[in-house]
Amino acid sequence: MRTRRTRTWVHSAANTGGDGGPLDEEDELAGEQAEAAGEEDDDERTWLRETFGMYEMEGTGCITPLSLKLVLARLGARRNIAECQAIICRFDMDSDGVVSFNEFRTMMTV
Repeated sequence: MRTRRTRTWVHSAANTGGDGGPLDEEDELAGEQAEAAGEEDDDERTWLRETFGMYEMEGTGCITPLSLKLVLARLGARRNIAECQAIICRFDMDSDGVVSFNEFRTMMTV
């Protein structure tokens, strides 16, 4: 299951066009409800943190367009910064230009 989620994130990021839209409020609410219901156990949290850490390489505590570009390049999916910004926008629920851990967790658990 975890590998499938990682592949889903990579696949989504690698195959998003330049106009990717943000998650909607319903998706965000579903992630918050799952968290409130205690559906995320310690192993899941650890796995999410480790996976997030693979993308968050700049020490900023978030996934930036540059860090996403670098990870995708390592995986063989070449994207320019504008494309990475569009991918980030798709998952950036607070429109700050980056993906925080909470946004990443919501994306991965929906």
